[in-house]
Amino acid sequence: GELALHESLSKKDNLAKLEEHLKEAANYNMPFLAPRHYREALELLKDIQNSSPRDASIYEFAKGDAILDKGDAVIDKVKSQLGKELDLKELLDNLKADEIYPWQYKANINALAKLIEKIELGRAGNIERGKQGLKENMQQLYDKTVEYTATHASHPDNRDPMEKIGK
Repeated sequence: GELALHESLSKKDNLAKLEEHLKEAANYNMPFLAPRHYREALELLKDIQNSSPRDASIYEFAKGDAILDKGDAVIDKVKSQLGKELDLKELLDNLKADEIYPWQYKANINALAKLIEKIELGRAGNIERGKQGLKENMQQLYDKTVEYTATHASHPDNRDPMEKIGK
């Protein structure tokens, strides 16, 4: 299986494979959606790089891949349990709510991160109340941001200067 694959590769290729796997995990938003798994795999990679990849055991490379594979499973769980909240986060990000209402945005994202951590640690048994409050807060922030954006976009002082001149 997985170990045989690692044994068939050189240490240099194993290292490249693990680096690539971490890059894919980052693109898949693992640092936010499964932060503990991502950090653990990253630490393992740094240890291998610092000691000397030649001295690394095949098991270390296999362990790194296994951690990232578990992280992928966590991401799927997080997405299924916090789908609406993650959609709201994306809407807030697209509206640049973090620039308009930085405090409220940060509070909501921290609350979301805490729920993600509960899922990642397998303690998601009682997150429904937290989810409900978070969803309401995120929805309010979204509504407020949309209102702010609409008000300021239509205000004559905020239009494109060339538009004001009428060119």
